[in-house]
Amino acid sequence: MRLLSEEDILKDKVDTIEQFYILRYLKDNLNTDNFDLYLLNRNKIKVIDKYNEILCFEYDKQNKEVIYNDYDKSYELEI
Repeated sequence: MRLLSEEDILKDKVDTIEQFYILRYLKDNLNTDNFDLYLLNRNKIKVIDKYNEILCFEYDKQNKEVIYNDYDKSYELEI
């Protein structure tokens, strides 16, 4: 798991195409300055707000859309 810096977010510095799609979605729909973004795995980004509430965003290749779920610690164990 890697925390994205402001520069990473600004320059779209992620590791996979799926993460790029998710980050683009987040930047279009959230003020990313107000959240901590973590790369969880090749297909998921964890978002934490100022109240420590967590959502997990992932890219659904089949439907070509970003979806979100409540965070589950098991996501961090996925490779």
